[in-house]
Amino acid sequence: MKPADLPIRHQDTLVRKTLRRAELLRYWWEYRGRLESLLRHVEGGGSVQLDARERASIRRFWKHYGVSYVNLEWYRLFKALNGSVDPRYIPEETFRTRLEPLLCRRDVSAAYHDKNQMDRIFADLRRPRTVLRNIYGAYFDEGYQPIRRDAVAAHLAGHHGPHFLKPAISGTGSGNNVARVEFVNGAFRLGASALSLAEIERIYVQDFVIQEGVSQHPSLALFHPGSLNTLRVITLRLNDTIRLIAATLRMGNGSHVDNGHAGGLLCGVNIDSGALTGFACDVLFRKYDRHPLTGAAFAGSFVSFAKTKELALAVHARLPYFDVLSCDIAVLDNGAPCLVEVNTFGQGVEPHQYLKGAPLFDAATEDVLSLVASRARSGWSH
Repeated sequence: MKPADLPIRHQDTLVRKTLRRAELLRYWWEYRGRLESLLRHVEGGGSVQLDARERASIRRFWKHYGVSYVNLEWYRLFKALNGSVDPRYIPEETFRTRLEPLLCRRDVSAAYHDKNQMDRIFADLRRPRTVLRNIYGAYFDEGYQPIRRDAVAAHLAGHHGPHFLKPAISGTGSGNNVARVEFVNGAFRLGASALSLAEIERIYVQDFVIQEGVSQHPSLALFHPGSLNTLRVITLRLNDTIRLIAATLRMGNGSHVDNGHAGGLLCGVNIDSGALTGFACDVLFRKYDRHPLTGAAFAGSFVSFAKTKELALAVHARLPYFDVLSCDIAVLDNGAPCLVEVNTFGQGVEPHQYLKGAPLFDAATEDVLSLVASRARSGWSH
């Protein structure tokens, strides 16, 4: 059968090629400013250069897997951070445009990180309790029973203490528009402001959840008690086996969320022992030996690490559309891991490689790239 005889979706059409080139250009442009900023802030970043042998080695490595262009500026950054060049490190836009689309089904990803659906998919796993759901403009309780809009205030009146108002469907791991809220006299109190349901709807419009706050383990709260500090666990499915490939402790730094783009810090965790790396960094890769607000040292091991790994593997086993998955997992005050969020697409890789001190896929890199190249040649959805 000739390529022209194949169904349209299996043909590498001019439209698909053009869209891929446009996407690559978009991410190149998006990350150009970030790379420039990182190279300014990282020690030696402004002066580090790649020699001709290193540039040729990187290009030759990626060409072998059908990738004709990689942004070599990423390897300047990796060299500044690690002192050497390893072609197996994954540039961010290469992951986003060439690898992730062939390892994860982008077209169904939103359905799986929708917080309104997570309680169905992971009904038997420990999760923050959701007390109110807005699904496509309609309201439901924890058990998905409908609630009239005029009965929402009465439904929430019995819920006391801190809760969190979150978009149900958002950019993965973004932390955007997460608000700490309490219910007082029929109003939503956010800090010093009291908002009505109508005002909440003007902000969030539709598809949001209200979840109870959880009490985290003291060993994690000591880093930054004002945020729920979580472990980002990245897992890989390869040859019918799911394994951990990276783990990073995320903690707040003056905000009630632990996201790096909200000022949070990231600390690497050894995937075999659970030991912390001894330092943390912010999104500009500035290093900290202690938390700048609490003074807590980044030492010791992550609490309940074995159980946390077990939970991450169990979550990934239920999501066969994704060969790479990032889970955000908290540990409760009793030591039990609690699944907070699942990130199915747009899984940033740059800080994890730095904190891990190795390429994202490490010894499995060649196998993963061979799989991606094979799928690309076979016309898999891109």
